[in-house]
Amino acid sequence: MPEITFEVFDSIKPLKSFWKESDELAAAMIAEGKMPRIEYTFYQTFRWNEFVERYYSRQPSVRLGLKHIEYILVRNDGNPVAILPLMVYRSGKVEMTSWRTSGINNVVSVYNNERHAGIFKALVNYICGRYRGKKLRLFELPPATPFTQELSAIPGARYTERGSYHIPLSDFEDFDAYYLSLNKKLRHNIKTRSNHFTHGDLTSELKVFTRENPPVGNYWKKIWRLFFMRKNVWRKRDITAFRRLVCVWETHKECSGGMKTLSFSQLDETVLFVFEINGEPAAFAFLYLSDGYIVVPKLAIDTEQRAHAPGILMLKEIMKWCYDKGVKDFDLCRGEEPYKQQMGAVNQPVSRVVATL
Repeated sequence: MPEITFEVFDSIKPLKSFWKESDELAAAMIAEGKMPRIEYTFYQTFRWNEFVERYYSRQPSVRLGLKHIEYILVRNDGNPVAILPLMVYRSGKVEMTSWRTSGINNVVSVYNNERHAGIFKALVNYICGRYRGKKLRLFELPPATPFTQELSAIPGARYTERGSYHIPLSDFEDFDAYYLSLNKKLRHNIKTRSNHFTHGDLTSELKVFTRENPPVGNYWKKIWRLFFMRKNVWRKRDITAFRRLVCVWETHKECSGGMKTLSFSQLDETVLFVFEINGEPAAFAFLYLSDGYIVVPKLAIDTEQRAHAPGILMLKEIMKWCYDKGVKDFDLCRGEEPYKQQMGAVNQPVSRVVATL
């Protein structure tokens, strides 16, 4: 019988070598079709998790000891096989470190399959013992892996699934083939809206920002204000004077060192697309591009420009860019917004497990 053992670290540095080896092996397995992309995403990589640790180390709640990151290293007969990064709160919660970023989370391992199910059964038993009495909240997990299945088997656990949509760009030979696969009515709508910018006083432009070519001046404020205003519409809130003040505060907070803004200055994988109408942002998509796969944690439109369909026009142009860059998959993340299916996205649900241990 193999011996499964556990070590807990409070820093990512000792795990760097094994973690990066796992990243390289996972990328190769995904490219060869031996591993589904949903089981090892950008949020599993060392590069992302190193950034996460650096980001959280600056937070007052961490400095005050109200929460901290723990990395559980799993060994099988002495060989490292998995890492689970968790945020542990003094208030009694235990969560994954990245789920709030929107995307797919998972234990870091290339062995998360039925053949190695015993490893993850042992890991879940270890979690139940180590965090006894705490509330475990693990969200945005791929449903079919042994790790997720063992979590859902915890006595009293609540397991739910939620729609998550991605566009499988590699299914189509090129952009033209992809575009022709879209609904005829949508293509007509795109053509009609595009005509708004070829006749009359309206102009449009898609801008692409990267770490080497970042937004300047107050541009970030315009972007995040657009996003936080849009959140009120998603949540069916009236746009009151109070809500506008909250939006100003949220925008200031994000621009002053929020995770997305900070990652843009520190990670080469970040890309920001902005669709401008008459020189002002009307829609944007903030994304990470890694190993030919894109995840889009933030996307929003200016609702006052909705009549011109800036979101759909922007996505059309982004898809052209993706095919030029050889992107294989475009992950629009969780949520049932109609535009996702309209743009050819397919549902690949994610799950969440909540349990009091």
